[in-house]
Order: sequence, then C-alpha cells, then structure tokens
Amino acid sequence: MAAVKTEFTEFIAADLAKYEGIRVPLKASLFERTFKRWTRCNNLHPNPDDEFSMPDIGPSYEIISGYERRMREEMSHGNKAWDVVDERLMVEKMHPEGYMLINGHHRWAAALRIGVKRAPIKILNLTHEEDIVNILENSKNDKRVTIDLDELIFVNDTDITAEKELPFPANRRFKERIRLGFPALCRFLHSKGYDIWVFTSDFYSVDYIEALFTRYHVKVDGILTATGKLKNVPDAKVKRIKEMVNRKYTRTLNLYNDMILVIDSNSSDYEQLEIKGTAQEWIKEVENRISGLDDK
Repeated sequence: MAAVKTEFTEFIAADLAKYEGIRVPLKASLFERTFKRWTRCNNLHPNPDDEFSMPDIGPSYEIISGYERRMREEMSHGNKAWDVVDERLMVEKMHPEGYMLINGHHRWAAALRIGVKRAPIKILNLTHEEDIVNILENSKNDKRVTIDLDELIFVNDTDITAEKELPFPANRRFKERIRLGFPALCRFLHSKGYDIWVFTSDFYSVDYIEALFTRYHVKVDGILTATGKLKNVPDAKVKRIKEMVNRKYTRTLNLYNDMILVIDSNSSDYEQLEIKGTAQEWIKEVENRISGLDDK
C-alpha cells in the first residue's frame, strides 16, 4: 500500500527528481570532515536508497512529530533544537551541491517542518561500487579473507586483550582499541597470498579506519563501510559486484569467532573450519587453520 501523499512527501519527491541521474557522491577532504560541523537544513538532501524516500514506505510522521515536540520544548527553554539528540546527522558530500543524508532523515524532517535553519552534521566517506572496482584492479592475489571490524577487530580490552593504546594526541581522535595481535595476523595473511577485506555495518569513514590502521601498522586491501545500514541497494548492483569478486578470487575465507567459512568461488562449495580455544587464542587458531588449509 502506498504511503499517504502529503505536502512533505511531495517535497521529498521533488528533491529526488531534481538530482536524479546527476547525483554523484564525492570524497570530502580531511579539513572539511574535521571542521565542517554545521550546514543549512535546505543544503541536505534525502537518500534515494533509504526507506524514508520510497513512495510505498515513506517517512514516519509519528517519529517526525515526536522530534518536533522535543525540539520545540528545547527551544522554549532557550536551548538549541538539536540539544534533543547527541548524534549529528550522518551525511555524504554530493555533486552538484550539498550533502546527502545517510542517517537522520526524521530529525532533519522535523527541523525543516518547524523552521530550524541549520543542522549539525558528520561528513563520511563511504565505500561505493567504484571503490570496490579499484580494490579488485589493484589486487595481485586470487584469494581473500573477510573480517568483521565490529565483531572481531574492535575490542573493549575487558573480555579480549587489546593492542596498546595510542599515545596522545592520537588517542583523543581514535577511541577504538584493536585486538591484540591483529597487525601480526594481517602480515601473516599477506604472506600466505591473501587480500584482506575489512567490513563494518557502522558509519565509519573509510579514511578514518585507514588512518587508525596506519597507526597500528596494519595494512588491508579493502574497507567496506555501512554494510548493514544501506539495505536497499539495487539487486542488479549487488549481483554485479558479486560477479566481479568471484571472477577475481578463487577462494574466500570469512572469519568468525568460532569458525572459518571457506568458499570456493568456482564451484560455490564451502567448508567450515572450527575455531577452538579462548578469545585470547583466536588469532593463533586462525593462523594454524589457514596454514593447514594451504598445506593441503
């Protein structure tokens, strides 16, 4: 059932139509990502791949109204409307103008509807299809390993020992701690002829992760961001990327906490290699399993 058409949904449709076919994501500079903290609300544009923008789903006016009430209340006490939330709107720089919303559509809509002029933003450089093409073109290997940044690499140093904290002032910018031994694991995987692809479902800029890894002497071949957030990627694009990856890599290893999933790209056959031991022993177990696999 189609969403109810309103003046606001018509506004969204008009904005999407205005940039259809000419919208291009741009990489923002470090200076812009560091110092550009606010922009005009009318300088922000809805994401065509988000459910918010889809005619048969559309925005939730219940959510928008909730933000409107809270924003008005803050303003009535002399505060900024945006004091109702801690998180800035996640955006990506866009050609020909402005920024495309990645996260925060309903907050942006509420601000527009009550006449708030400016919005706090966090500019991200996300992974796109052309970035994946570049990864594949620059690779010299025909095997790869995929590793979940959120589940396997970033740790809190309570349950799993982390690498030594970065010195000041880097530790003020990079709050995340990485698993002890991860730099050595990457060197091991490269020595075995594997490309390393790291993916995250969270909203990190690719260059932020690259900069963090550089400080820990970690080199990976591909970084894919926001993989769990943008769920409406066209099937044709997903299929195209999958075909490119399968043509490049004869074998893919997907690492998990309790196993390695070995996938043969030619036959689509797979094998599960169990990972035993404690979380502290995980990296050594992974290395042993992969060494055994390559010795077959």
